[in-house]
Amino acid sequence: MAQFRIKLELNKGRHGIPLQRLANIAKEAEKFLEMFSQDVKLEKNGWIADNFENGSLMYDVNYVGESEPHNIAVAHKAFEQITDIKTTPDELDFGIRKETFWQFAQIANHIEADDYIGIGLYKGEDVPEIKELSKERSLEIERQIAQRVVEFGGIQGEITALIKGSNHLWINDFATNNRVVCTFKGEMYSQVWQLLKSQDTVVNVEGWITKDNGKVIDFVIEKISSAVVYQEGDLEKLFGCDPNFTGELSTEEYVAKLRDEESENYLS
Repeated sequence: MAQFRIKLELNKGRHGIPLQRLANIAKEAEKFLEMFSQDVKLEKNGWIADNFENGSLMYDVNYVGESEPHNIAVAHKAFEQITDIKTTPDELDFGIRKETFWQFAQIANHIEADDYIGIGLYKGEDVPEIKELSKERSLEIERQIAQRVVEFGGIQGEITALIKGSNHLWINDFATNNRVVCTFKGEMYSQVWQLLKSQDTVVNVEGWITKDNGKVIDFVIEKISSAVVYQEGDLEKLFGCDPNFTGELSTEEYVAKLRDEESENYLS
């Protein structure tokens, strides 16, 4: 029968551990294993702790529930990825949710800043390779997950591509000069196609923007329309409504004069 067994080391190199801290760590570890079990299709309550050692608190956690060998194999790969210090939330595989990765980080939530929890996966050997889950690593995982935000906003730019067979298009955002991948509703297809008939059409887009660490990773369009772009001579047309508005000055001279006056007021 395939086995899944891990080792936990607490308070490595120190004598004893405060009882409340031990209880908190055990509680967070139990929550993680329950979520992990759900992700890799193991029994939720199939875990026991045994093989306790003195000194620094070390013990094994064994999965004793029923499972197919394939699920155990997947669990091994998933656990190795979770405990890899280089893994980021966007790299998670094997059915592991970001919520599970977050809960993994919570195991180290109650340790001292200079301490760590040793976690090892038995892979047939008597002594597993121990990987460290430090307070710093725990906070790093939290930041990586928590910095994903969804907000309503807008961009202005040019449509550079319409993805055939899907409701996706690319827009070059004038403000950042970055390509933004957008999703639009099926009923908006004819409107988008109409906008594409003009090669240099500038569009205003409003919708729900998902950002990860400040970078736009998704834009769900709620409204899209062609933008009114300034053309040379538009300013003269505006002042043309009142030919005497600028007096004896040309439009350029009048605007320059206003700017100079604003600068003087600011500096005075």
